[in-house]
Amino acid sequence: MRNALPDGTNAAVRSFAALLILLLISMAPSSVRPVDLVTQTVCDLQVLYLFEEPETIDWPTLYYLNEETGCRIDLLTLSAGNHMVHTVDEVPDRGIFVHQYNIKPGETAFVDTLLAVQFGVRRPDIVIMGAPRFEGLLADLATALESLPARDNSIFNVRKIYRYAPTENDQVTSSSAVTVNRRELYARYRDRMQLEIGHLFPWLQTEQFTEVGLSRYELVRRYPADNTPDPDFLSGLERLRMITVFDTVLADGALKNSFVNRARNVISFFNLSRKTVGAPSVDNLIAGYKALGTLVEQTRSEPLLTGIGDLQPYMERLYRHAQKAVLTDIGMSWDGNIILRDSPHGPKLKFRASLSVNGPKFIELSYIRFHPYWDSADVILDSVSRQVEPHQSFVREYLVDIERGYLEATMPESLLFSAEIVYGSMPLTVTSSVPIWESPDITIAFAPDFFFVPPVARLEVDKVVSSMNWKAVISKPLYYHGTANLDLEAPRGVYAGAYRQSWQLEKGRATETVRIPFSVSNLFELGIHEQKISLSIEGREVASATGKIRIAACRVSDSISVGLMPDTTGLLEDILRMSGANYWPLTDRSLQTGDLDAYNVIVMGPGAVRSYPSFKKIRGRLEDYLRYGGSLVILGQPNQWPEGALPVGFVPTTESINASELLNRIPEARVMSQPYAISQSNLFNWFAERKTVNPAVISPAEKVFVTPTGATLLSVSRLGEGQMIFCGLPLIEMISDLNIEAIHLLANILNY
Repeated sequence: MRNALPDGTNAAVRSFAALLILLLISMAPSSVRPVDLVTQTVCDLQVLYLFEEPETIDWPTLYYLNEETGCRIDLLTLSAGNHMVHTVDEVPDRGIFVHQYNIKPGETAFVDTLLAVQFGVRRPDIVIMGAPRFEGLLADLATALESLPARDNSIFNVRKIYRYAPTENDQVTSSSAVTVNRRELYARYRDRMQLEIGHLFPWLQTEQFTEVGLSRYELVRRYPADNTPDPDFLSGLERLRMITVFDTVLADGALKNSFVNRARNVISFFNLSRKTVGAPSVDNLIAGYKALGTLVEQTRSEPLLTGIGDLQPYMERLYRHAQKAVLTDIGMSWDGNIILRDSPHGPKLKFRASLSVNGPKFIELSYIRFHPYWDSADVILDSVSRQVEPHQSFVREYLVDIERGYLEATMPESLLFSAEIVYGSMPLTVTSSVPIWESPDITIAFAPDFFFVPPVARLEVDKVVSSMNWKAVISKPLYYHGTANLDLEAPRGVYAGAYRQSWQLEKGRATETVRIPFSVSNLFELGIHEQKISLSIEGREVASATGKIRIAACRVSDSISVGLMPDTTGLLEDILRMSGANYWPLTDRSLQTGDLDAYNVIVMGPGAVRSYPSFKKIRGRLEDYLRYGGSLVILGQPNQWPEGALPVGFVPTTESINASELLNRIPEARVMSQPYAISQSNLFNWFAERKTVNPAVISPAEKVFVTPTGATLLSVSRLGEGQMIFCGLPLIEMISDLNIEAIHLLANILNY
């Protein structure tokens, strides 16, 4: 039957229908549920992302992997330090972690140690190199990852390795290359990025991630090798491999069918929870959690599965995620804290149970039990049923009598407590467990972990002639409290003064600062020496740190006042303190309105511009400051530099060099000879191994050191009666390594 409406009316109706469809689509809930704890539970994929600078991270792509699928994201970078230190920061409950490793400059055997630490629990499924080419230490790590062999008897191995390829690179035409729209992804995840990235890197401006329209990643290697197309990162990868694991390691039969069917049952309940809302979603989630708990117990007790080293941690990780998801969805917060205390009758155990309800229904607490590892019978601590109403809490402590011999055992998870709660009509068990004596998560570190002292007077008799202070920082969780003892080992000729050796670590305090006065006598020999500080609890050493100390002259004239723009690590301030220089840290407001003439020298540490948003607006003030005799010292800066911020042309770059590639264009330069004569060969010895430096293209400038490309590493730019001195050498890292020529060079720059 022919439509009797006029053509114009038909067109209008079609246009209105199309508009209505688009409106309904935009109003409909997204088919992809935002990342939550359930999504993370049904995805066991893990991504490792290598990066050099936070500004270069492809955040939109990483947020796509994290939010759409629930992948855990581990970002990793390396920096220079005196010894290996591993620090981790995270976005809570989002599965995004940032790992930073401090590596000693010139260290070549760090890769095995780093990989053992990073992959101690499991290996990632996907590795993404965040740059087309890395330099220095990161290049060594990237090479090791690309050639990392598969590990036998493991369910986790690296399956894919990608490398960032600029979109203008026409050579990347492989069907396995992945291209993503960074600008569109940024618009999609803008709110999360603005909220969370600032927690990890406060200085980052997320708007900069829209500058790149497309990001392309070339598939470098696949395990096992396969020539099939690879349209996205997750092609060919299972998001949750429980069924595959059991299907692979177990022979056909009743046992295999039991494990596979339970795994399918768990996944089915979790998927139903994601597809439903309200009470049915919670009921399915609880049912899946209970089925997963049964599967975990069955896996733990099956001898055929105990030989797979990372299977049990994998199952327990899924169980922890599921438990947290359940507690979150029903509006419940559970905390079971196990505390050991000394008493006149020996150590006593106390269990503190805390339950808070923030959901729509009351929750019934049925009982609390203790499960001793030496006995099959459980100990009931509390069997009185209690109803905890919404927005109410229940907190109670229980003393548990345990023989001393059991408390001194080393059985893993030998302290196990469980509580049964009932939500609606569904019972649910939550557990709390820790090893019988677990080293507390406490660290101690020298701040900084290097120290140089001025030469001491040579006397006929041994006599203390100089007094200084070390500083060490104890870091601990807020909940921990107890007594800790300190012990210091100092080199010959260094004498520690009176300091607190017994510390009462208080609850609610995350750090304690230890100040140790020390004196140096003429028995202290030249060269680099080590001192060690250790922290012990209950007679066991739980943390230690090593620092380096040497004699080095770094005299800065008393008539010189230094305005400091600190580097991002804060080490430059420590160095100025050791030199005895008169310095004052500058604020962003000081740059705008302060009296800059009060400082003979203004020093800008590496990366300092990130903390001074007004720096790009004060070019005129800086020019006046220099023309009237001021000295501006700029140490190596990142490539993200505000254009036109200085009264001279200044464009930072990054290069990798060794000693043979450095060129001195002014051998008799004053900055290399007064007040300390610097040995160029000894200074360049630090570059025996190829190192990454941050030179700059500067005009005009009297260039002292230049790189093979002609970029400046050390220069003086004169402006009126003053000058700008630039040093692109990694001066802070060299001084941290107690390179005596670097210490002298800093003194020469400040005294220039």
